[in-house]
Amino acid sequence: MTMGKSPNFLFLFSDQHRGDWMPYDTDTKRKLGVEKLELDMPNIRGIMDRGTAFSCAISPAPICAPARACLASGRRYKNCRVYSNNVNFDAKLETFYGKLQNAGYFVSGTGKFDLNKADLDWGDGYHPLLQKIGFSDASDSEGKMDTIWAAVKNQPGPYGRMLKEAGWLEAHVEDMLHRGGNTYPTPLPDELYADNWITKKSTDIIEKLPKDSPWFLQVNFSGPHDPWDITKKMKDEVSGRKFPDAAACTIPGENQQVRQNYASMIENIDSCIGKILEKLKKHGDLENTIVVYAADHGEMMGDHDLYGKAKPEQGSIHIPLVIDASYFGGKQGICNHTPIELQDLAATFLDYAGIVPKDSLESLSLKPILDGKKERVREYGISELINPNQAGLIQSFGAITDGKLKLIMRVGAADRLYDLSEDPFEENDIAAKQPEEVQRLRKAFGERGQKLDPAVELYIKSFHA
Repeated sequence: MTMGKSPNFLFLFSDQHRGDWMPYDTDTKRKLGVEKLELDMPNIRGIMDRGTAFSCAISPAPICAPARACLASGRRYKNCRVYSNNVNFDAKLETFYGKLQNAGYFVSGTGKFDLNKADLDWGDGYHPLLQKIGFSDASDSEGKMDTIWAAVKNQPGPYGRMLKEAGWLEAHVEDMLHRGGNTYPTPLPDELYADNWITKKSTDIIEKLPKDSPWFLQVNFSGPHDPWDITKKMKDEVSGRKFPDAAACTIPGENQQVRQNYASMIENIDSCIGKILEKLKKHGDLENTIVVYAADHGEMMGDHDLYGKAKPEQGSIHIPLVIDASYFGGKQGICNHTPIELQDLAATFLDYAGIVPKDSLESLSLKPILDGKKERVREYGISELINPNQAGLIQSFGAITDGKLKLIMRVGAADRLYDLSEDPFEENDIAAKQPEEVQRLRKAFGERGQKLDPAVELYIKSFHA
């Protein structure tokens, strides 16, 4: 164990990776209903073996920008000030990035941060917003479809500019604008595929990381977000493989092609992670680094004939989260099944850095679980979205789980309750059979884990005296 030295942090962050599509142990896969799922992910599996995997991690808001705003600020969705993808992060909010920087950390990152998504503006990659919230240096770039929207406006971002310089931007835009849900290979060569390009940028950053101060490096992959574009080489590697069919899906044949490409994107990210870890090892920093893998939200992947995110179902809100803190006293080979939330990483990073966070229940350090001192830090995991246009593609919802039971609430619709231990794909609504559990979870959702002022608590109780 490394003693007396502040840890470095390598945070590997993907986009739209659903939480059950991970190389879990057989028992955990059975609990999640994916016992027949086989994924070639040796590098993420290695992080799991050396650390703790959280099988009940929840996105606080299953849309890119809000989820990342919750993470950055360590706040729940209702307090993160980014309620949809068309709102930039508020630089006036404190971030864990800024707190790390103030404590002497060199804070860097590359890939899709999505904190200034509304403007489709990334500057030269080190955007003023990133500078204001605590980054010492950064190489921000656009996500999958933002690459296309910015190029169509003749304002390509860093990735688009690279493709243009290489002579591939026009072909890439043409492909993505007409791709839809198709699964044929992208025309891009492997080295220009977004996640491979991001990986190369991250290994270049590692070469320049300081030796005289601790650092934090966030690598933001653009996959496995839709569309289902993969290179020919990636397509060949998954062609013919069979993956578990989507739950309650009426188009299983078509869905298999999508699932092949989705698996390919995840496995490619795993391969990229292997290259990053190898570079870190050669740089001599691996044994002084805490490694984290997570995603901002999931992907429905055809369950209930639904695709994408922004839904209250498990495919959308359940995320992977793995932490290897083995060089700093963290237990190895643990799979924790209690609810946690993405923004808990903010308090966790600060805790390991020796920075005492403010008393807040919005972000809770996972260090006690990683150290083996506690089994859980949260009673519930909560996810929610607000959309004033109820006729739009994204509908408001609230969802809460204690790890076993899960309640889904929507305006104008009956509450739905599921027993995830027996029904991981939410096909059997038991709300009518267990109204007391509906009320228990509704009450917990209303509180959102907040500490009530004693006077307010007394006032509320007076109505039920």
